[in-house]
Amino acid sequence: MLGAVLLGGAVAACSSGGSKGSAAGGKDSLDVQVASYDLAVGPPARFIAGVLTADQQLVGFGTVTMRFDFLGTGKAPGNPTPVGGPAMATFLPIPGTTVPSPPPADPRVVAGVDRGVYATQVGFDRPGFWQVGISARIAGKERRGVGAFPVADHHHLAAPGDAALDTTNLTMASTDVPKAAIDSRAGTSGEVPDPELHSTTIAAALAAKRPAVVVFATPVYCVSRFCGPVTDLVEGLAKANADRASFIHVEIFKNFEAENIADRLNTAAADWLYRDDDLSEPWVFVIGADGKIVARFDNVVTAAELEPLIQGFPVIGPAG
Repeated sequence: MLGAVLLGGAVAACSSGGSKGSAAGGKDSLDVQVASYDLAVGPPARFIAGVLTADQQLVGFGTVTMRFDFLGTGKAPGNPTPVGGPAMATFLPIPGTTVPSPPPADPRVVAGVDRGVYATQVGFDRPGFWQVGISARIAGKERRGVGAFPVADHHHLAAPGDAALDTTNLTMASTDVPKAAIDSRAGTSGEVPDPELHSTTIAAALAAKRPAVVVFATPVYCVSRFCGPVTDLVEGLAKANADRASFIHVEIFKNFEAENIADRLNTAAADWLYRDDDLSEPWVFVIGADGKIVARFDNVVTAAELEPLIQGFPVIGPAG
């Protein structure tokens, strides 16, 4: 089944891969909710988590400190074993969030529209159960919370260095399907709002040896409401960088109302993301001209993270 992890109703992820933390420490504690998908043993990679107060107000901006503990491999994790030192984590706002100028230096309680997560780089050296402890100074008071999460011995989804899957996603030329199967936002308007993201397939980009930026998201049905802003971000980058890469949106659902999961999911989305009766999204994959995955971003991505990768591709002209 498709699961959903809610971050206090203000931040959410369309997956069962994240973990909700605990605010059991009292009114001054934090609720830490891990927002990363497909965590596995390996070199340092981006780790993200949402932070809320005990009364479920979202915390944003500034920086927080993260500490990681290994809990064990059994069903009943044991005592925490600290691994590594503290790491500073910076705030990643959801695309479309209004960031004050200058940005706040310290974390603070924010309005529901100013959503985002905190990110750092961390590598895990063993599979099993882990927890992240987060501390933040909010309104002059130090607050802390923890969130638990699993780490696998290998990634279940395509990761940097892997070959991109040679899939044929729906495009504007797919006239034998409802337009909402191409982009769920077409279900209300009858028109696909971002046709430039549906002009080619992943398979065609790979065959042409073109770099590609692929966003997997369902803007209408995404629990988190992250999918629309992330898709819009990729659309904006496509307009400015069409001569460097192909930009592709893969809608998750071909028929959201279908009972059978095979009838609900678009084939390309299932091939890339559906594992063990679960699917996480949104995702953005950056693919090089050699067909290898350069980078991937789960749940939240910013222009500051994507633009340097895209600008690193040479100008090759628009797709034919």
